[in-house]
Amino acid sequence: MSRMADIQRQLEKTSGGRVTPLPVGDTTLAPKPKGSPVAASREGKVHIGAYLNPDFKRGLRMVQAVTGDDIQGLLARALNDLFRAHNVPVVDQN
Repeated sequence: MSRMADIQRQLEKTSGGRVTPLPVGDTTLAPKPKGSPVAASREGKVHIGAYLNPDFKRGLRMVQAVTGDDIQGLLARALNDLFRAHNVPVVDQN
């Protein structure tokens, strides 16, 4: 006898037969997650990340303090400068 059949038999025995078995593969008890909601500001965008020396973050924060720009804008500008240096098309940030 299978393990599930043993479990079912024990449930029926202890509950006086009031247990109705679920069909195999029935997932109605566990709702399927519907993907994470995406903020409107992130629609059509991708995340780019890197693990760098902490001094990069410190320098970036210092530039942010001087310019008042957000980190995302500063990184986009820096990447466009890199693209220009290598004759790669720049990305319109708007």
